[in-house]
Amino acid sequence: MRIAARDRKIILLQAVTEENEAGEVIPASWEIYARPWAAYQPVSDGERLRAAAVEQKADARFQVLWMPRLAAVNGAFRLRFDGGDWRITGVKEIGFREGLEITAWRLGKGAS
Repeated sequence: MRIAARDRKIILLQAVTEENEAGEVIPASWEIYARPWAAYQPVSDGERLRAAAVEQKADARFQVLWMPRLAAVNGAFRLRFDGGDWRITGVKEIGFREGLEITAWRLGKGAS
């Protein structure tokens, strides 16, 4: 992954949880976990159609450098980019600790 390719700043968010009246643990708010530089790649229409066939949803991929803190990111986190929040649907390692590819889809306005 070239340094020039990581030209977008993203914010990774971790849930701050609380217990509701039913005793369920739910996200109450989101706090900043990390602010890495990332390469942004929208998912093509063809990929989107293939993903729909297996009931997956993805709007984009973000590639970041591997580091222990970012390797802990999973689907319980959120990603903030381009003025909106994104739900992380997958994280995979690129090479051996070279980078991470985060797959995500953009949430609608007012999503929590």
